[in-house]
Amino acid sequence: TSVLSSSPTSGGDGRRPLRKLPNGQTPPDSPDQSLAPAASRGASAAASASVFRSMPRPPPLGRGAPGARRPMRDFFAAWLATLRSPLLPLLRRALSSSPGAWNDPLSSAAAAVEAHFEAHWSALDSAARQDPAQVICAGDWRSPLELPFLWLGDFHPSLLTSLLRSLSPSPRLLASADRVDRRIRAAVPVLSDRLRHAQEVFTSAEVAGGADLEAFLEELKAVALEANRLRRGVLSDLVAAAGGHQAALFLEALSRFVLSMHDPVVLRRFDHCRPSPGIFGKHEAR
Repeated sequence: TSVLSSSPTSGGDGRRPLRKLPNGQTPPDSPDQSLAPAASRGASAAASASVFRSMPRPPPLGRGAPGARRPMRDFFAAWLATLRSPLLPLLRRALSSSPGAWNDPLSSAAAAVEAHFEAHWSALDSAARQDPAQVICAGDWRSPLELPFLWLGDFHPSLLTSLLRSLSPSPRLLASADRVDRRIRAAVPVLSDRLRHAQEVFTSAEVAGGADLEAFLEELKAVALEANRLRRGVLSDLVAAAGGHQAALFLEALSRFVLSMHDPVVLRRFDHCRPSPGIFGKHEAR
């Protein structure tokens, strides 16, 4: 069973959670399902609906000839590009056009962003079913800035609660974030210990000459899938707890953070801040 509920209750403002798309459907859990278009009114909402139809789909890993499978790197590049434009600009436009209000264009734009993150985790699920070791380790599609934030293949779920707190939310929302954090602190060690145990069992069996590689990979896959379920539950719970305009602000901040990890300007600054290997060599020589 999932550590966090995947069907959160409605937000504090009494509206339905953004987990539901504006047309009443939920984002797909299967990477082969299409993202449903948002029911919309006005130009902004119509644009959001077209985004649903044009979102990159998770790679169909594990089926067909290897050459026909879409690498995760290609999917993630398309996923980032869609988040950068048009999803984030649509959300910002909806936020600025009706500050403090919660209307259909803003609801549609926010739901599109949340569904986009759901599509990313569906892609990681597909990749885990094909090559769980690649997913649990840092994939070659990750930027060096992302590495300190990763846990079992993607952002640590506590990053989401930390990001929500940075927006100066209400005491009620802070209390909700605290509850989610307690559940994260209970779930993360369990999954980390499960991975460590699988590694120890495989290592011992390999030394003895009787390692079961298939069983080891099956356990890695199960851990990766459960980690993604945890992340889904955390995002759904926080969006539902925030509700309305505050949830849209949270999704905007999350999108900006993810995109900043792949911003060429930020990455150049990061490279300049890193000491060269020669510096360490001089210290070691002393």
